[in-house]
Amino acid sequence: LQIDALPHDSLPRSGPGRSEKGNFVLSEVEIVLHAADGDYPLQFANARADFSQEGFSAAQSIDGLRDDGGWAIGGQNNKTHFLIGYFDEDSRVRLAAQAAPASLTVRLVQQSSKEPHHTLGRFKVRTLTGFDEHSLGLPESIRKVLLVAPAERGPEQADELLNYFAGMDSMFRELQAAVDEFQKQSPFKPEMTIPVLQERTAERRVTRVMRRGDFLSPVSEVGPGALETLPPLISRTTDAPPDRLDLARWLVSGDNPLPARVAVNHVWSHLFGRGLVKTATDFGIRGEPPTHPELLDWLATEYERLGWSRKSLIKSIVMSETYRQSSRHRSELADRDVENRWLSRQNRFRVEAEIVRDLNLAAAGLLSRQVGGPSVFPPLPPGIAELSYAGNFKWGKSDWNTRPDRPTPVAPEQDVHRRGMYTFFKRTAPHPSLTTFDCPDANLTSVQRSLSNTPLQALVTLNNTVFVDSARGLMRRTLTEVNTNDAERVTRMFRLCVAREPSDGERNEFLALLATARDYYREHPDQAATFAGEGLPPDTTATDAAAWTATARMILNLDEFITRE
Repeated sequence: LQIDALPHDSLPRSGPGRSEKGNFVLSEVEIVLHAADGDYPLQFANARADFSQEGFSAAQSIDGLRDDGGWAIGGQNNKTHFLIGYFDEDSRVRLAAQAAPASLTVRLVQQSSKEPHHTLGRFKVRTLTGFDEHSLGLPESIRKVLLVAPAERGPEQADELLNYFAGMDSMFRELQAAVDEFQKQSPFKPEMTIPVLQERTAERRVTRVMRRGDFLSPVSEVGPGALETLPPLISRTTDAPPDRLDLARWLVSGDNPLPARVAVNHVWSHLFGRGLVKTATDFGIRGEPPTHPELLDWLATEYERLGWSRKSLIKSIVMSETYRQSSRHRSELADRDVENRWLSRQNRFRVEAEIVRDLNLAAAGLLSRQVGGPSVFPPLPPGIAELSYAGNFKWGKSDWNTRPDRPTPVAPEQDVHRRGMYTFFKRTAPHPSLTTFDCPDANLTSVQRSLSNTPLQALVTLNNTVFVDSARGLMRRTLTEVNTNDAERVTRMFRLCVAREPSDGERNEFLALLATARDYYREHPDQAATFAGEGLPPDTTATDAAAWTATARMILNLDEFITRE
C-alpha cells in the first residue's frame, strides 16, 4: 500500500499537511479486506518512506499504536512524499487467494494532540502489485537506471544500483555508519582546488592607451610587448600576438638581463643577510645600485650556465672565500665600512622565524628528520584560530596514527616536532610564534623580511609550549649523555646550543643559576614536578630536573643561539 502526500497552494505553506507549517502526523495506517466469507484485517511487516522527520519514522505508522507518534515530514514541507507499507506473509497469501471480487477499507488514523490540524491536506492512496517503476517510490536516478537493459548498463550504473540495494540492508547501514564515524576522526587536510589562469584564445579583449590615464578617454590600441630598453617580445608564430608562453621564454632568455640578476640577488641576501642590491624589491632607477656590479653580472651568467640550478649556485657561493670569512667584528673597518657593504667580514643576523623553533627542537634532540608529507598542526595558544575571518577556521590536530600516509604508528613527537616548514599556515590566523619573529602574514607578497628585536620574542621563547618542551628535552639529553659533574653538563649544554665551549665567566654564571634554581625548587616541590614534566632520566629527582630545565631555558634564550655567526 502506498500513500502519497501531495502539496497544494490552498494548504498552509503549500502543505502537504494542514498544520501552520504544512506538516502532518500519520499515527497509524489500518486496512481491512472485505471478502465473500468475511472481513479480515491485514497486517504490515514493515514500511519505508522517502523522508521522515526525526522521531517520526515510517515504522511508527504501522506499529499498531494510535498515539502521538507516527510518520511526519517536518523540515521538508512543500514537497511530494510517499509512505509504502509492505504486507506480511499471511496478508499476501490471503490477498492472492481472492477469486471473487473483493474490496478494501483503508483508515488513516491522525490523532496528534501536540498541535491541532496535523492532518493530511492532499493525498493519494493506492495498492501496488507487480513491478511498476513509477510507483515504487524509487529515486529518479535509480528509476532511470532500471529502465536501461541490464546488458547495456555501464559500470557506474551497476555500482549505483548495487550501492542503493546495499543501503536497504540494516547490517550494511550499521557498518557504513561505523565507517563514516571513523572517517570523521581523520585529521584536517588543508587541501583546496587552485584556480589556474588560462590564456584567452578567442575574442581577445582590446586594450587601449588612455588619454592622460582617463579610462573614459581611450585612444590608440596597444598590443603585448616589452619596454624599448629591453629585448623585444617575439611571438613563436608570426600570425598571432605574443602569448604567456612567449612571455615565459622571454623572461629566461639570455638576452634578458633582469631575471637571473634578481634571482641571484635573492639567494645572496639569504646567505649574507643583505643582497648585492640592497633594495631587493626595486631594481629600477629608484632602487640602490649594486655594491659589486661585476660580481652580480658574473653570478647571473654563471646561474644561466649552471642550467638555472639554485643548488649549484648556492654551492658556488658558500665555497667562496667571501662566504667563509669570520663574522667577528673588525675595529679597523668601523669608520670606513660601518654597514660592511664591501664584505670585509661575514654578517651576523638572526635566523628566520621558522628556524627559531627548529633550532630549539634540534638542540633538545626532538626535531623530526622525516622529509615530506602533509602539513602538521603543533599546539596553538587558545583563541588564535578564532581570530580568522568570520571565525570560520578550526586549527587541526596532528593525529599521526590514523593518517592514510602513515603505514605504521609512530611516536607523537615525530609529527608535532616536525620542521617549521611543515606547520600549516593560515593567512588570516598565522601561528603567533612565527609573526613574533617577523614572519610575513602572507596576505601580500613579501620579497624581503624585516628583522626586529622585541621583548615579545623573549616571552615567546621562554613560555611557548614548544620552547618549554625543548628546554625539558635539552635537560633530559644532557643528564643522559653526561654523568660526571655540573660543570661538564653546563659545558655540554653550551656546546649543543652555540657550538662552542663557554668561558669561565659564562660557566660560573650558569652554575650559579643552577644552584639558585635547586634551592627554589626544593622549597616548592609541587612546582618542580610540574615544570620538570614526565620521562625523567634515571636517578634524577623532580627538583634536580626542574633546576636543569630552568638552566637549559636560559641557554636556549641566548642571543647567540638564534643568531647566525
